[in-house]
Amino acid sequence: MRVVFVSDLHGNMKLYHEMLAYALQNKAKCVVIGGDLLPTRIDRLWKLLHGTADFSPALHTQLDFIDGFLGPLFADFTSRHPDVSILYIPGNHDWHLAVEHLKTAVPAALCLHGRTETIDGVAFTGYGCTNDSLFWVKDFVRRDLHGSGYVRSRYPMVSTETGVLPSREGAYALKRPSMEEELSSIATGRGVGHVCVFHCPPFGSGLDTLYTGKPIGSKAITRFIAEHSPLVSLHGHIHEAPYMSGFYRCTIGKTLAVNPGHHPGRLHAVAFDTDNPAQSLTHSIFGTGAVSRGVFARAIDRRARLVKGFFMKKVLARQGQASPLVSDGRR
Repeated sequence: MRVVFVSDLHGNMKLYHEMLAYALQNKAKCVVIGGDLLPTRIDRLWKLLHGTADFSPALHTQLDFIDGFLGPLFADFTSRHPDVSILYIPGNHDWHLAVEHLKTAVPAALCLHGRTETIDGVAFTGYGCTNDSLFWVKDFVRRDLHGSGYVRSRYPMVSTETGVLPSREGAYALKRPSMEEELSSIATGRGVGHVCVFHCPPFGSGLDTLYTGKPIGSKAITRFIAEHSPLVSLHGHIHEAPYMSGFYRCTIGKTLAVNPGHHPGRLHAVAFDTDNPAQSLTHSIFGTGAVSRGVFARAIDRRARLVKGFFMKKVLARQGQASPLVSDGRR
């Protein structure tokens, strides 16, 4: 079966249209989206500096995006191409209530989070949670391992039926199971014909290389892959990883692991055949070749990410006594 995978579209309508066109071009029977589907918006960003930011509009922005664009897009595509399946998982930028709304708005597109779905004999298992960072959306954030701590941030927010509310003293992490614990309870396929979809990449794989050169992925996911040996493991989350490590694919044991990367100006996606993924894998930008990018473009992108890193550490970090960190808190 031909599969197209993309991640981290962040509500970019142009990239959504390009994704579906790429799927049809590749005669894909399954389109898989690896999280961070929805836009992240904060009105009056300067209010983050003063501690007066209102996060409720951010949830409404995602709900409006589903009703006004994503829901109709998926419904139209699946009606015109009933032989093509759309699978997705959430990411750490997606509010839980928005994802639940997407499930009901477009039941033809299947949410894989925490479950396995079999299509044409291929088992797809999904999990959208990531280890912690300074970023404010905490609905799909967990401690990595059972003994991991959480990241103290200025705005730890969760979506509830009464609105977007702060989750004080790490409750979003400490009162929920860790990624390690949640993954242990997921029923999976195994070996041949099994594809895993994670928003977070495995720790130390190169698919998780941040702009600083440091790994920031999940050790729980690395262990899961080693234990279950899926045919393919698909990842996103760290947009710049392919450009930092120099590759978008690697092997973990017998598993082909992939992070196509992301850029808002150009679709970063991969296509492969489940019968022979390692030989058939191709990238929408790099083809079957190596990762490449111009020196000037790399310099501009790195500068932008350094500015973002400075903003997150200076504005989103909570001052005072630190908690044990599962990452350096930058994603």
